[in-house]
Amino acid sequence: MALQAGAETIVDQCLNIQDDEHVVVVDDGNDPDLLETLLDAVQRVAGSHDRLEYMEPEHHGMEPPQHVADAMREADVFIAPTTKSISHTRARVKACESGARGATLPGITKQIWNTSLQADYTAVKQISERVYERLAETDTVRITTPSGTDLSFDVNIDYFHTDTGIIHEPGAFGNLPAGEADGGVVNANGTLVVDHFPFAPAGTVIEIRESEAVAVQHPESKESELSEAFDAIAGARNVAEFGFGTNPEASLIGNVLQDEKVLGTVHVAFGDNTSYIPDGDSRQVACDIHWDTVCEDATVLFDEEKLLDHGEPVFLQGTGIST
Repeated sequence: MALQAGAETIVDQCLNIQDDEHVVVVDDGNDPDLLETLLDAVQRVAGSHDRLEYMEPEHHGMEPPQHVADAMREADVFIAPTTKSISHTRARVKACESGARGATLPGITKQIWNTSLQADYTAVKQISERVYERLAETDTVRITTPSGTDLSFDVNIDYFHTDTGIIHEPGAFGNLPAGEADGGVVNANGTLVVDHFPFAPAGTVIEIRESEAVAVQHPESKESELSEAFDAIAGARNVAEFGFGTNPEASLIGNVLQDEKVLGTVHVAFGDNTSYIPDGDSRQVACDIHWDTVCEDATVLFDEEKLLDHGEPVFLQGTGIST
């Protein structure tokens, strides 16, 4: 299976790495074929590069070792095709605040590398920016699904950004494959029923009050990794993120990295929101996890405007944007 095209998409199109830049590639033990192909592509264009290896953490969202955080902060570019996500860690945030630009690819597989990673990021950018523009005019978002989700929250556009795949400016950050408008939520209330989630079975019902999960009911078992995290990890009950998928090349495959980008889906995350909520804001919650659950066939209202109708992106009708 050829992997070079995916590596070149990351290095050339998404990050636009230059020959005077220092690049760090973060490696917690993901697929060595992907890492070697990426390193070959980086070496071809970068002025210098380092591979930063460390043991796979227990959870997505856990901080990498200090030497990795320091190297990311001092680099021009960082790339993290890791097994466990560092997208929502302070190490990633501080690296970008220091001027490094970078991409995370948590849980990336060969299947994703050779499909949705190589999307038309011009279209992804157009769709993502259109959603963001609508969010900027919105007070309240409501999500309903056939499985029973009925969840609403308020929007503070200062907490939101777009993930377009175009990561060219100092301090810019993206999650690849790209394709979402996402951000921290305010005053989330209602019911979230799990459709696609690695940490709880489909049909799990989560009751949410004032942006905190207050009750969990499983369809069969009494416990799940999610309910255990809610009990054991400080901040895990926090409703951390709303994301709106904008990648027309992505399809549901059972891998959150791709599933959360699928045009026609939305996702809600629990745990850490420090990549959205700034330091000093009382709504900021630091946590060792950031876990996304993807809602399928969602109907989504931005105030009174329907953007998704049972997963159909009706907001794109008549725009001329290719999907």
